[in-house]
Amino acid sequence: MQRPISRPVGRTVSRPSRRRLALLAATLTGLSLASLSGPFTGSSQAGGHIDAPSSITDSPADITDVYAFTSPENTDMVTLIANVRPFQLPGNPGNALADYPFATGARYEIHTDADGDGAPDTTYRWTFSNDDRRPFGMGPKVGPLPVRSLEDRSLGVRQKYTLERVRTGDRAGTEKLVDGIAAPTHVGRSLMPDYAGLRAEATRELPGGGRTVAAQSAEAFKADTQVFGLFTAGTAGPVPGWLPDAQPLSAMNVNSLVIQVPKDEVALKGDPQRNPVVGVWSSVSRAGADLGRSLEKQAPTYRQVSRNGNPHTAFSIYGTTIGLSKPGGPEDRFQRREPKDDQYEKDYLAATLDPAPPRRIEAAQGFKAPATPRKDIQALFLKGIGKDNGSKFGFDLNTHTMNADADPSRIALAEELRLNLTTPVTAAPNKYGVIEGDKQGFPNGRRLNDVIDPPLIRMLEGEPGGRSAEGLLPKPVVKLQPADAQGTFPYLNVPHALL
Repeated sequence: MQRPISRPVGRTVSRPSRRRLALLAATLTGLSLASLSGPFTGSSQAGGHIDAPSSITDSPADITDVYAFTSPENTDMVTLIANVRPFQLPGNPGNALADYPFATGARYEIHTDADGDGAPDTTYRWTFSNDDRRPFGMGPKVGPLPVRSLEDRSLGVRQKYTLERVRTGDRAGTEKLVDGIAAPTHVGRSLMPDYAGLRAEATRELPGGGRTVAAQSAEAFKADTQVFGLFTAGTAGPVPGWLPDAQPLSAMNVNSLVIQVPKDEVALKGDPQRNPVVGVWSSVSRAGADLGRSLEKQAPTYRQVSRNGNPHTAFSIYGTTIGLSKPGGPEDRFQRREPKDDQYEKDYLAATLDPAPPRRIEAAQGFKAPATPRKDIQALFLKGIGKDNGSKFGFDLNTHTMNADADPSRIALAEELRLNLTTPVTAAPNKYGVIEGDKQGFPNGRRLNDVIDPPLIRMLEGEPGGRSAEGLLPKPVVKLQPADAQGTFPYLNVPHALL
């Protein structure tokens, strides 16, 4: 029987102050208009949270961000996080009737690719079901008494899950790791006075080492709303420097799947020193059926509806977001495609060699775009940073060719978030990552506190091999961002809540 991990004795969990929550609530409406409606494009622009038309129609399956990093408190472990279902409002008693569950009948998966062929070698798969304990299935999901444990009858509806590990190759097979209970939607402090305690109770140890939790959490994505316009319109706005980089995501919540496993579990041949690089991405698949044959004894089949690896691929390559992209277009096709098939999508490969944002910036501001073909941008998303693969950084960092046991003939052009498992944890992390000399940061995996918009713009404009593009990035007069992540598992902050 799996036991929950106990909450550390004496540990205090910081909560947002009432003053800060009030400020977040006050800015929510105005900032929503500024950053979601898009003053420069007249369209919705919420960063990587709605990359394609298909995403906005299926919120529970919308993957907002993927993170992969060496666990700072235990460097033999790697932590993988997939956040889904964006734009959740702070918890309040009204959520006792309407909450933000994970989708049932779907597969939430985090994949790792150790040999670089674009296909998963180890996949962690969550499937959810509802446990409705209310009389006749009616009434509020939470209450009337406070919920102090996942076993409390006041938690009328719980979500249970099964976590499986799916392997291919020599260790092929599917193994159940744990059955667990997700920490619920935070419905406010009056009904859930200690959400951190509920999340600690929901955390499960894994066989062979590691742990996992499924829970709601505070949005971690640090977005610079002024930079969005550079991707889509070539300009940061009519009055650069006089808009806040505060954004409504800092007041919102998401659903999070967090798993920490030993590095040798995901490294090629179980040897992270000899084979240090893994590719990481997440996907959500919905159950369906093959209508071409009898349904009588047919098991469900699953169709991928969402995919996310590197942040802001649609922004960076196509310069698009909702309102600028068409249903069924390249953004939707990307969501439904597996990384191993990226190499066969000629239009996609061509777009990585000639990304749209630099041309738009040149047209809008006269900042000359780097010459094409942009092999450095194709390397950024499809190869990793390597000394001789088109990347301009001049060193090998996280390309699969660094893996001694990888077959070079099978390494494919595939969009993945690549992580070098042996890069030392940075004592003083730089939020801009590799572009500022912090080799442990983005795009060498992605830490929760990494800020990715300015580095992406700078790389799109040719850094580090070309001239500096820092002058394109406006300096805001007000900063209001999500709180920094914690230093221990599960790292994410507890969800925002009101009453």
